[in-house]
Amino acid sequence: NILNALRTITQEERAILDGNATIDRNLYMQGNQNRINAKKLLDSGKLISIRPNTRFVHFPEHTHDYVEVVYMCAGQTTHIVNGNRIELYQGQLLFLSQSATHEVCTAGESDIAVNFIVLPNFFNGILSAIGEEETPLRRFLVDCLCGQSTGPGYLHFLVSDVLPVQNLVENLLFTLMQDTPKKIKTNEMTMTLLFLQLMGLTDKLKTDDQDQAVAVKVLAYLESNYATGSLT
Repeated sequence: NILNALRTITQEERAILDGNATIDRNLYMQGNQNRINAKKLLDSGKLISIRPNTRFVHFPEHTHDYVEVVYMCAGQTTHIVNGNRIELYQGQLLFLSQSATHEVCTAGESDIAVNFIVLPNFFNGILSAIGEEETPLRRFLVDCLCGQSTGPGYLHFLVSDVLPVQNLVENLLFTLMQDTPKKIKTNEMTMTLLFLQLMGLTDKLKTDDQDQAVAVKVLAYLESNYATGSLT
């Protein structure tokens, strides 16, 4: 049901198919800045929302004044983030900080991605819930909350085969697409559970922070080989 709803051609996509070969900047940005504005995409008072990734057109390089999480529901999309080419396949997640430069290559009709638009304040409760352990995900959150760019600009989780993650993302999608009771609290708790799951999946993570990338490889090795691994 979620996929059927997301496959529907949007008004914006219909205009593109009818000959408008570029995105409508007025839907996303203010003035001449290549920075997508949360006020254009979020209803007043909301901290989180979703919108389908716009298909059939190349989305040029931009940044966001919010945190974006891209989830690939079906098919595949290509993203250029901080100069790095990322192939996002079904079931994978891509976290983008406010400072990350982002470009999206043209997606076809069967390439269904969802963009979570999240204001940094949404993560306040989540940060306290995941504890003090220094991980790439926690560092990413701290940077997003503080508006800094000292940590990774993006986190790419290859979690297509991790059922708990898939279930939690599906729950988030369902809650945000439906007018369910106590939606705000449900979303916050579901996202907290999602982050707790992702924190234990260092072997599934790719990032643009080279120091963190080395640390992630070490942690992944330890998780897989702690019983027999050598210090070397």
